[in-house]
Amino acid sequence: MIQVGTVTFPEYSGLRCLMMPYIQGRPESVPDEYAAYRSILESTFIDKGDIGYLTIDESPVSMGAPHRGARAKFGRAIHTEAGLRAGGRYGWGWGASTNVMLERNTQVLLANNLDGSCALWDTEHEDTSQDGDIGDHASHYPYEDAVLMQAGAVHRIGIVTPHESLPAQVDFDRQFLRIIGSGVHGREPYFTVNPLVKA
Repeated sequence: MIQVGTVTFPEYSGLRCLMMPYIQGRPESVPDEYAAYRSILESTFIDKGDIGYLTIDESPVSMGAPHRGARAKFGRAIHTEAGLRAGGRYGWGWGASTNVMLERNTQVLLANNLDGSCALWDTEHEDTSQDGDIGDHASHYPYEDAVLMQAGAVHRIGIVTPHESLPAQVDFDRQFLRIIGSGVHGREPYFTVNPLVKA
């Protein structure tokens, strides 16, 4: 886990896409509706020229509630991007689905526009759960050992790096950016289709 840069988010508009394929470092590979993010996508990438998977989530958060809170099974919303599947492989999504599998060395970039809304730990949790929820291991992840993400900071993590959505300190229009690098195999029906890129 390492901070690799900073970005300036565009004006909030409620924009959203989930795991949309595009070509990293080539902003023209995203549809015009995401044009506000093209300057970020031009400078922020894992491997320029490779396929990446883009998530943009602009949505309001309420004071006192973590962004991921409704999906957390335990008291703290600590999770890994990937879930553990049979045979020690890593998959994407809830349950035991093998529709989307991730190579172990797949990298992820994270950024958002709200100070202190996500905690990261510089370690890996190989024995994650089926859906990546590891809130039952909260005692292993004290906040004094965490890095709290600041607005605009871009961090690179792995698919089993523990991170936690923290309760927002104010009502806020939150903007979240995630780029997953090459190493993704398959797709779910709810992934955003990019008519400019087939993956």
